[in-house]
Amino acid sequence: QLCLDTGHLLLAGGDPVTALKDWSARVDHVHIKDGDRAILAQALADGVDLRELMGRGGFAPLGKGELDLPRVIGVLDEIDYQGWVIIEQDTLPGRRTVQQNIADQTANREMLRECGL
Repeated sequence: QLCLDTGHLLLAGGDPVTALKDWSARVDHVHIKDGDRAILAQALADGVDLRELMGRGGFAPLGKGELDLPRVIGVLDEIDYQGWVIIEQDTLPGRRTVQQNIADQTANREMLRECGL
């Protein structure tokens, strides 16, 4: 079985939409997360680790990165996905205020509503 994490797959150079279609029989858990490849490119150029990438906002709020959320949700419907869907936003403690994190999650929830969830 497979836990498909859209943000990790996106930043690794993959296409979450294609992965969901190709691996639908194996996917039993989905983490929906956006990713900003420009931040990733700078982090790689600077030689920083995953933790620092998170601190720089490499895993962006939904709609702020390259994830095609409407298509991901559409494919989940197409494949009649019945498993868990977790909305993630990887951040580092101490880098953002609670209010900033709440604002991001509020925006994430609104983005999901706009996509029909």
